[in-house]
Amino acid sequence: MPSNASRLDAPAPKSANATIRRKIRILPGARRADCLSSRLCAAPAVLALLFVCSGPAHAHSEEATKQFRSGSSAFQAGDYQTALTAFEAAFAQGMSTPALHFNIGVAAYRVGNYGRAETAFKEVANTPSMAGLAYYNLGLVELKRNDPTAASHWFSRVATATEDKRLQELAAAQLGDRQSPARTHAWFGYAGFGIGHDNNVALVSNANVLGISDRADNFAEAQFSVSTPLGESWRVDGSVMAVDYLKLDSFDQIGLQSGARYRWLFDDWVNDAGVQLAYTTLDGSGFETRRALFIQTGRDLLPDVYMRGRYRFSDIDGLGEFRGVSGRRHELSAALDWTRADWAFTFGYQLEIGDYQDNSLSATRQQLSVDAEYSFATDWTLLAEASRRNSNFDSATNGNEHRTELALSLTRTLTSRWQVFVRYGYTNNDAEAREYDYTGQRISAGVEATL
Repeated sequence: MPSNASRLDAPAPKSANATIRRKIRILPGARRADCLSSRLCAAPAVLALLFVCSGPAHAHSEEATKQFRSGSSAFQAGDYQTALTAFEAAFAQGMSTPALHFNIGVAAYRVGNYGRAETAFKEVANTPSMAGLAYYNLGLVELKRNDPTAASHWFSRVATATEDKRLQELAAAQLGDRQSPARTHAWFGYAGFGIGHDNNVALVSNANVLGISDRADNFAEAQFSVSTPLGESWRVDGSVMAVDYLKLDSFDQIGLQSGARYRWLFDDWVNDAGVQLAYTTLDGSGFETRRALFIQTGRDLLPDVYMRGRYRFSDIDGLGEFRGVSGRRHELSAALDWTRADWAFTFGYQLEIGDYQDNSLSATRQQLSVDAEYSFATDWTLLAEASRRNSNFDSATNGNEHRTELALSLTRTLTSRWQVFVRYGYTNNDAEAREYDYTGQRISAGVEATL
């Protein structure tokens, strides 16, 4: 087996692209969530047009008013991306009325920018006369995010926020549907497949290392995930991933994972606690089994800023020749998600403390990361990622490492469920240990689908 396999970097399952990692938390809704009934599906459009067709209520600059009217016309014509762009331009010109924020929310919802829709509707909720309508639409946003618990939270606030009987009935019907057996046991999933080229599969120095040759190779990779709720608070998940190299079979990977989590709401906090089980193979032989416990929480700090925090404890058993990776790992992470118009940013920090049977693997790692995602031309998304990880190993002879990772991916949405992607990643590991001082490049392309 290549000498760096015990370093823990090489055996770690590699996702097809950054979208795979993000998909788990933003999976589109199951078919039932797209259209709960003909009566309910008609409701959002009626409510939207009520305000899209109305003009600004206050005096604004001529340019802002022009953009507002342009957005209204585009919305009525069904060109929601153009409408959103125009409404955002009106906002940039100084217009900030509840009607404008509502229009931004509806247009963003139509184009699938649910983070921006959420921000806009929360701004609308600050106007008491429109709070009930805003809560209802926030519930629709959460349904698109496949979070029935959060959706029920917003729908339940409608009754006390408005005296509009029709709106109260719509919210009540949504709550009733959340409680029906068909919805409770609805499931959704994700599948992805990609091919690519990796010029440093072993993640070692470009200098010659004993036992390793032809470190560049082509590969194919696939991932399938499924998730289903059990009642209002419980959810179970499962996934399988595989990476197959054309020539370097010793780096072929298969990973299986399952888990369950319990969610509860406390004031404005959304909290989860759960368990995870995982089994990974290398070259057809067992690499490790892992049992993990986690707890996480999140809340809005500002209308367009969401905060997340997580702690996870992992108990790891190395298998066969990899017994050295047996041990325990603590991971503490925090992140801020900031959504602004067509942009979405994530700023993250992670602390990892690993204590393994092979002392040369035990280390304390700290990582800073930033992701920037831009949606344009309705169907295109550009994602840039950057991270910097510093590793301090417990073994003095092992030295320290500073790893920089950069990635750029482009995604094209084909239908509501299918999209294609291409991704390029660059890694530079600056290590005191000569064999682990390396650079690597990886490019992949493929197709993804939500189920």
